[in-house]
Amino acid sequence: MKKYSYIYSNFYKENSVNKFKRFFWLLALSAIAFLAACGNGASTASDDSSLQIVTTFYPMQALTNAVVGDSAEVTVMMENADTHEYEPSAQDIATLNEADVFVYNSEDMETFVATLLESIDNPDLVIIEAASEVELIDGDVETVGETTSEEETEEHSEEEHTDEDTDAETEEDHDHEGHSHETDPHTWLDPVNAVTEAQTIANALTEADPDNAETYQENAGQFASDMMAVHEEYARIFEAAETETFLTQHAAFGYLANRYGLHQVAVTGVTESAEPSPKRIADIVSYMTENNISVIYGQAGGATEIAKTIASEVGGTVGELQSMESVDTSQYPADGTGFIAIMKDNLESLAEGVQ
Repeated sequence: MKKYSYIYSNFYKENSVNKFKRFFWLLALSAIAFLAACGNGASTASDDSSLQIVTTFYPMQALTNAVVGDSAEVTVMMENADTHEYEPSAQDIATLNEADVFVYNSEDMETFVATLLESIDNPDLVIIEAASEVELIDGDVETVGETTSEEETEEHSEEEHTDEDTDAETEEDHDHEGHSHETDPHTWLDPVNAVTEAQTIANALTEADPDNAETYQENAGQFASDMMAVHEEYARIFEAAETETFLTQHAAFGYLANRYGLHQVAVTGVTESAEPSPKRIADIVSYMTENNISVIYGQAGGATEIAKTIASEVGGTVGELQSMESVDTSQYPADGTGFIAIMKDNLESLAEGVQ
């Protein structure tokens, strides 16, 4: 339009004899330009007709990208946010109102989904629950380091129970998410389940966007092939493991443990804000010694000094396991390659403690 503005601004400087001839010529030229612009706009809209897909958090974003490749635009609602505590924003609602597809893991994981969808005014929105074909397991997890009611009474009298104590306990409870759920929601951390979820996404997208069905199915097949190779490596390493039990501060690995005959135990009360009592520390150390455990696993980048101190009591270390609930995408791209890289890193880390 800058080009035409220049022509119009100079037009009125011409002599009056040619004024009307030039005026009608410019009108015709403007009309042609306008129609061309409209045509280009329509072409752009057609070229940009790929699905607009909104995902909830990293695992769903990565699995969806693994399936769609370059055939759709995939965005994520939660970047490095606490999935268990997340509250959708007005922007989330607005985004979903314009989206074609919404992908989430399950209402057990993203507990806000039901309420969120009630706020959406988008009857054409395709909703995909990725874990819908996964057989869920019970959320109860064995714990070590929990205080008894008697110990709690000794440590905190009624008068000393301040809001700060309550906040610390709340964070402590959240630290071993998993046994607070009726079912374990962390389905994607089992390689076989990850394949199932990717295929569920591919099947739903195939129905929603048949023009790209072949791409979706081929990509899902390639992801399945790559992930099953990782599964076979997990199975090979843990088949001969003598120490089947592993301790974790975040009990997100129940499906993985079930798949490979391992035993996940949640370490409670080992946070910076809720310093454990000497009794609790002694219980954890005793458990590690009796079960020949030398590693306490924390979230990637989130190992506490207290956990390190406890591990050192048995000559052990603190390892890292990535639940994918908060991921550095500069290290792990939000696609199939990043997802698989995390699974491989988890295998390498877990193999150090389960031998």
